[in-house]
Amino acid sequence: MSRTLSPFSSCLWSAFTLCTIAPAVAGAQTVTLDSSDPRIARAEQLHFEYRAAESLEMLEGVIATEPENYEALWKTAMETVVMGLLADEKETQNSWYMRAEARARRALESEPEGIDGLYWLVSAKGLRAVQTGALDASRLGGEVYELAHRLLAMDSLHAGAYHALGVLNYEVQKLNPVKRFVATRILGNRAFQLTSWDDAERYLNRAVELEPDFILFHLDLGKMYLARGQTEPARRALQQVLELPAVHPPDPKFQDKATHLLAAIS
Repeated sequence: MSRTLSPFSSCLWSAFTLCTIAPAVAGAQTVTLDSSDPRIARAEQLHFEYRAAESLEMLEGVIATEPENYEALWKTAMETVVMGLLADEKETQNSWYMRAEARARRALESEPEGIDGLYWLVSAKGLRAVQTGALDASRLGGEVYELAHRLLAMDSLHAGAYHALGVLNYEVQKLNPVKRFVATRILGNRAFQLTSWDDAERYLNRAVELEPDFILFHLDLGKMYLARGQTEPARRALQQVLELPAVHPPDPKFQDKATHLLAAIS
């Protein structure tokens, strides 16, 4: 299996390594499955066939009979995040992300030191943070900051954790001065005080270095460069989004976003 990636982005993203499932080989779409439960293996296959709803249903079936199955719990959290990313309405997205948080918390209850459960908790919280009010956004953003650093303490090469921190820095720096003042001074969010454009760039580039084939990481790197007015680096990152093979269900949506951004640059 590959390392866990992040969905955290387009939406605090956005939040979406997306997947701790091993990426399919371009063209052949070969997937390595190592689950001990054939239902979980089938759920992984459905994921790569862009049948996220069916994959989620299969995983929920495992949990119904094995409530403490850690693998099923964290993969359910992942697939639930995917469902949120595929949705168009903010209310529907947040409903999915809240469900993902609940599943990730249950995964951590089953295995407190589980990296995958922790990562998907970070992802779900990050996705919600960008779509809520100032008080909740400040709280969730602070939790993302702390949990992502906890994740890096467990795995210093976790691309999803770097991506989550990069997007957090990017989203905070995008805030207008009044909202940032509220978050950092009135709400007392120390994590927000520590953010910077330089850290946004450093973390997002590190995520890309660690997982160069992951579409979302390139998309968020390009968006960050656009927000800083750096057109050429943005163009290169967004072009990479289009050149990589779509593997995970949200990838075509991310590629459509990159196409629109490139058109706007042109």
